[in-house]
Amino acid sequence: SKSESSECPSDLACTEIFVTVSVKIQNSKNESVFLTRTTTSIEGNNNIITNSGWDKIGAYNVLDDLSIKEIKKSGSIVIFKGFDADNQMIVNEQFIIGHDCCHIVKISGKEVIIVN
Repeated sequence: SKSESSECPSDLACTEIFVTVSVKIQNSKNESVFLTRTTTSIEGNNNIITNSGWDKIGAYNVLDDLSIKEIKKSGSIVIFKGFDADNQMIVNEQFIIGHDCCHIVKISGKEVIIVN
């Protein structure tokens, strides 16, 4: 059987854009919720990506092109967790993220997560 990496030609020309899958975290009043730390883990991989801070539109990075080799082309389960100022986990969301040999692609997962 072919391995996932052999599904992509070695001489593939890709654009130089950098793709990031992100998610907005809001409360029930549609106000941005600030997380002090987030973690992303990919099923079958012990590596956990930890980020702190958020960008100016109130979105948090779930995964980006730097992790393309760690996910299956057909999609891998990715768990995104977010923590508040008291280090309490207030977000625990699953995404399915694959790739097109050049960039990661979100297959399923929310655009906005509402927390209480």
